[in-house]
Amino acid sequence: MTKLDELHSANYSVDLQLVDSQLLGNFLATFLAMFSLALLSSFSFAQGLSLNLTNDLVPSIDPASRAITTLESEFGAYDFRQIESLEDLGRVNQSLGEHQQALVLFKQALHVTRINQGLYHESQISIVDDIISAEIALQNWEEVDNYYAYQEHLYRRLYGTDDSRLEIGLRKVSTWHIAALNVNLGGNRIEHLRKVNKLFKLRMKIAENTLPIDDPKFTMLARNIEIFERELFRSSDLNSEMLIRQERNPLLRRNSFRQNERRFIVTSD
Repeated sequence: MTKLDELHSANYSVDLQLVDSQLLGNFLATFLAMFSLALLSSFSFAQGLSLNLTNDLVPSIDPASRAITTLESEFGAYDFRQIESLEDLGRVNQSLGEHQQALVLFKQALHVTRINQGLYHESQISIVDDIISAEIALQNWEEVDNYYAYQEHLYRRLYGTDDSRLEIGLRKVSTWHIAALNVNLGGNRIEHLRKVNKLFKLRMKIAENTLPIDDPKFTMLARNIEIFERELFRSSDLNSEMLIRQERNPLLRRNSFRQNERRFIVTSD
């Protein structure tokens, strides 16, 4: 298969301010403290013991969920001030190899962002990038594909074809499909071909609106579009039918190359 272009396919230091209590320097304060401890009733002791035993029976909450609960308690549910902390904690977990924990935190950050900023906002871009990184680390390829599809949708809602920022987003999505093509990931080669072909045609349109006519990117885009068109044709039912006819008719076999060349028209539509 032809290799395609553009395949380039910490601990937190928590600063706790420790408040130093003054030592009780006199006998009276010490006596009162000891006296208070002595006044604990047997009922209170039994109640505390029961609470400890109950806690031992409750399954432990995973660290990511505990962090989310803590942030909600500190800021309030869905408060926008959670977002940065959720992202930071997710990246720390990611760097430590705790990809599943990181994924939980990133998805919560995306959820809170959408509640506060609306369904489509630039602040989602970096979070979706982080989610994709975690899903790749976990080799959840179907989810990777889903989030790249969402990323494409997000960029197209945010930017028009006269905005170079749309090219940045589509380049990321294109790189994913090209990588999946080159290794035939998931066996969905035709689907990836169709998607990346559409993406490159859209990128050509963006280039026409944002770049000078002599920019070398036009050559790269045109070359890739030609490759995708050829590969799609080779995978089509029409090509299969033509191959069958060529096997039956030597004359068709001899002229097939010229016919195929006419089909591979580079287009920027």
